[in-house]
Amino acid sequence: MRATATAGGRAVFHLQHLCPRPPWRALPPAATTHLSRSAPARRADHRCLPKGFLSTLEPGISGVSLCRRAHATCSYSLDDKLQGELDDIQGEQRKLETVGAFQKIPMVMPATDILMSAQRKSRNVPPTKGIANIAKRERNKGAKQLDALMKELSVPLRTYTENFPKRRDLHPYERSLIELTFGEGYYEQVLGRVDTLRKRITSVGKQHASVCAKSTTKREAEERLTEGRKKLEEAFQHGKHAIDDLVNVAKALRSMPVVDLHIPTLCLVGSPNVGKSSLVRILSSGKPEVCSYPFTTRGILMGHIVSNQERFQVTDTPGLLTRHDDDRNNIERLTLAVLSYLPIAVLYVHDLSEDCGTSVADQYITYKHIKDRFGDRLWLDVISKCDLLGKKEPISFHDADDDVARYRRLGPEGALQVSVQSEIGVKQLKERVHELLTSQMARIKSTKAEPETQEVGTSVVY
Repeated sequence: MRATATAGGRAVFHLQHLCPRPPWRALPPAATTHLSRSAPARRADHRCLPKGFLSTLEPGISGVSLCRRAHATCSYSLDDKLQGELDDIQGEQRKLETVGAFQKIPMVMPATDILMSAQRKSRNVPPTKGIANIAKRERNKGAKQLDALMKELSVPLRTYTENFPKRRDLHPYERSLIELTFGEGYYEQVLGRVDTLRKRITSVGKQHASVCAKSTTKREAEERLTEGRKKLEEAFQHGKHAIDDLVNVAKALRSMPVVDLHIPTLCLVGSPNVGKSSLVRILSSGKPEVCSYPFTTRGILMGHIVSNQERFQVTDTPGLLTRHDDDRNNIERLTLAVLSYLPIAVLYVHDLSEDCGTSVADQYITYKHIKDRFGDRLWLDVISKCDLLGKKEPISFHDADDDVARYRRLGPEGALQVSVQSEIGVKQLKERVHELLTSQMARIKSTKAEPETQEVGTSVVY
């Protein structure tokens, strides 16, 4: 018997060093089976040792001490297992807290290029050296070329299906982008069709390579090689549309804007055509399209702000119409995805001149809904096109609600009036934005420090 001291001062007794009393006498088979079983299985046996087992141990070792030592050893192995599972869960959590998976997806070759490359490479495969018999050499060559053609066609497809990210492993923001860009289930459907094509090619290739390897004459081997190539190419051509669809999916995913979760991000939100894109142009390096019609912005546009040697992100989002969230189209839902899943500060843009085409009353309803839902974000209200206030006839002539009337006159409390055209309030806007993003940086750092503090506080010494 041997005892080993641990860091905590406890001793672990190793059961494998409990020797039988007569050196030539082995443990009973039942005893060996019992020791090799798990702790739950032994508890199911009422913690009883086999009959006659204690009599085989060294003098002075009691059954009580033996059980205590076995329990000590098992507790260490269980603790190690639990710690390993905890590490796996924490690793998955860290994985879900990062974005950027779309920039790591592999380049997808067009189906035509894959087929031409496979044909060229497979035809250059020679037979195995040293085969003197012509028929055997020809069937060996045919089988190897069919096997090579099968692999050249199927291996790229396997690479795509394995290296494209699974939706369950993506950050919630990226999952929502896939759903809103392609529709529910389309991404998985395309990958599934590519994998089905791979399996079909593998099956056809193995079948015809096996048939070619059983040829008895040179002519038969050549015919079976030609037939095998034809069948493989037909199978590939039949399913090549799945590869073309995957090419389009890959292009769309790689073109999506990259968001760094550790850098403060300013998100511009508001009704369509209220002037969000114009503000992005004067605040950042982003150059969104600026037009006088609604829904100019049809996706998430990213830019960067450099202020006092600090770098921030700014995103322009599609405009929101006055309706329930369940009735919104996918373009509007992109805005909700940014608000829901990214650590952002909100710059909400209002157009009280109604030059945008949306009435003040409708803008107020949308604003109140978004403010109530995402009011925990850092927030800055901006009244754009302030140089047009009072110059245009309002769309709605009277307001039944006092809150709407107050909103029409003054806008939200603390709102900053800005005009990009007349350069009114632009300097104050940039200062307020810098203060807002500095506060957002502090919030990001504090949020990042909380899990580390919890991890240290909940660590257990076994």
